[in-house]
Amino acid sequence: MGLTLALLMANRGHSVAVYERWGARFPLPRAVGISHDSLRTYQSAGVLSALEPFLDPTPREMTAEFFRPDGEVLLYQTTNGRAESGFVAMTAFHQPEFEGVLEACCTDHPLITVHRGWEARSFVQHDDVVEVSLHPVDGDKPRPGQVEKARARFVIGCDGANSSVRSQMAVSVTDTGFSESWLVVDLAVGRELFDGIKIGQCLDPTRPTTLVPSGPGRRRFEFMLLPGESHEEISAEASVWSLLERWQVTSANAELVRQAVYTFRGTWADTWRDGRVLLAGDAAHQMPPFIAQGFNSGIRDAVALAWRLDLVLAGKAPAEILDTYGSERLPHVQEIINQAIDFGRLICVTDPEAAEARDSMLRDMLRENPDLGRTPLPTWRLGPGIRMPDDPGAGTLAIQNRVEGPDGRKGLFDDLAGAGHFVLLGNGCDPEQGLSEEARSIWAELGGISATIGQGGYHDIGGVYTEWFEQLSAAVVLVRPDFYIYGASADASGADTMIRTLGVQLQLNTPGGDRGSDREEPAIG
Repeated sequence: MGLTLALLMANRGHSVAVYERWGARFPLPRAVGISHDSLRTYQSAGVLSALEPFLDPTPREMTAEFFRPDGEVLLYQTTNGRAESGFVAMTAFHQPEFEGVLEACCTDHPLITVHRGWEARSFVQHDDVVEVSLHPVDGDKPRPGQVEKARARFVIGCDGANSSVRSQMAVSVTDTGFSESWLVVDLAVGRELFDGIKIGQCLDPTRPTTLVPSGPGRRRFEFMLLPGESHEEISAEASVWSLLERWQVTSANAELVRQAVYTFRGTWADTWRDGRVLLAGDAAHQMPPFIAQGFNSGIRDAVALAWRLDLVLAGKAPAEILDTYGSERLPHVQEIINQAIDFGRLICVTDPEAAEARDSMLRDMLRENPDLGRTPLPTWRLGPGIRMPDDPGAGTLAIQNRVEGPDGRKGLFDDLAGAGHFVLLGNGCDPEQGLSEEARSIWAELGGISATIGQGGYHDIGGVYTEWFEQLSAAVVLVRPDFYIYGASADASGADTMIRTLGVQLQLNTPGGDRGSDREEPAIG
């Protein structure tokens, strides 16, 4: 998350220092699925084309199945076509190479410095800066060298599940009580084997198993540990190949990249901000991997923080607006964690009678609604924060799709109109036509951009925006820099009220911002 946040901040003109305790990049994959809105974040950061070689190159309809050992499909979920952000809902990726490109982009950026082999062990907050003590380490081991000090306007702890920053903040952590150990096996495979293996969950009470793609030419299997099994025994190479044999995977047609036992948990920090120190990613929340949202929730943290920090560091808004980062993101991840746990409890069943009861329930659900698996994936709403009050669409993800610009160019909207801004969209109308001078001043201060979808503006290729406006009953929609809807109005004149309300919520030009201070000291992620 730190590299992503660093890029988003540096692209906004702020200097960033990234401190990483490992001396070298971690060579093994952890996450394997990247969601459509995360891809939009990297699109907005200008690095998506460099990352694409490490994404699954087949953006096709994909069906994940919940199936019995005899092959009977009890439940399925089909991702069909493009999701809200203009990309397929979930894309497999290879994290080590992906992160290597991200780090190279950061290293090449003139406003980012990356320091490996340092751990933030303590910090002291002052009125306008944080002083951090950095200890020389290589992962979990100390290395020779002197403790160094760094000063920053803000410190963001993106330092993982065992976060040192979180420990120093002394915040409480809520543990849902979900805890299951699984053996995670990563393989390099040929195309034929890659395409021939199912995707989904084998609901076998003798060994619940997950099967997923993990990037071009790669597959992941996850096997639940049973009572009495030791981590060492099940992760032995002979044991791994024995487990894979059932799936026609052998050392003759696959390469074992790594095997490791992980304990899947659901937890979250109850507070994400302490003055000038904030948490993001696994430092703020952990979730079981059953719906592939852990990595992606961290990316959402980064993009939610970036535009707020930008306003504060530019002196346009006070630091108090950073409280809305946690108030919005925490309920969002709580909902996702609880949903992932629900899936986990459905999957992690080893009692034969309980498994039969579960299978019967799922069988009945599918019989009653054969198209259940083609219903859209859930939309998670942000918690209370910076959004239009009493607006049913506010806090949900806005769409992006292909358009044709006034100059005849075709592409995704952000590529043509620009990204990382507040955006005012008009449904066949000029969304700025009824703005008061006050609203225009606020909009200019925010660097907002406006666009007409329809005649005289961006042509809606495929009618996706037209359908979206109809769903919202909207003539104008205001979208935040993190791609969430601020508000929508059935009348174009409502844009004025939305912008003025936004200005009040952001406390624009209220004393307490940090205008220019980021030029003196970097931010640390």
